[in-house]
Amino acid sequence: MKEKDEYIAKEAFTFPLVCLVCLVFNIYWGCTDGWPVGAIIGTSFFGIITMCYVGKYLRFGRNYLKINADGIEIKDWNKITSLKWSEIKKCEVYYRTAPVSASLFQRDLIIVAESDSKRKQHISVSLSGKYCRNKSVIEAIKRFGGIDVFDSQSSRRQNRYLAGILLAVLIGIVLIFIISIIRDV
Repeated sequence: MKEKDEYIAKEAFTFPLVCLVCLVFNIYWGCTDGWPVGAIIGTSFFGIITMCYVGKYLRFGRNYLKINADGIEIKDWNKITSLKWSEIKKCEVYYRTAPVSASLFQRDLIIVAESDSKRKQHISVSLSGKYCRNKSVIEAIKRFGGIDVFDSQSSRRQNRYLAGILLAVLIGIVLIFIISIIRDV
């Protein structure tokens, strides 16, 4: 079996497909119930989002993260960033809270690069909207860039911090539930 020469994580179609399904549902709702206000607003909202994604995919294509023996290449809309392994000082993969996004947490790849002018550059790549797993990205970085490029200590520290937040929230929910049960008795 021949090993792959590169690792590619392409952009997922999950969110645009959910928007398309909601658009179709709102159109169906409008056609069957005589276009109530909810159907009009829903059709307009999901129609605009769907059209933005269709335009993006037709004009710029899908975003991707490519890791190979040369380095890391990131395509975000029509901007392509290529980094050679000699420029990359370290990489971290971790979860972070996402207060504005639809999901509670986002997965990120942080790349610390140093150019010829010795200026550090921090590049953040969102892994949440791509077909990939953290483990696969980490293995690709270690395989192509070397073990010393991936900063596992920082990644573990970030993930422990997030686990602490989740544990505190879970304990808070359990305490509120117990207090509400004791009050009712």
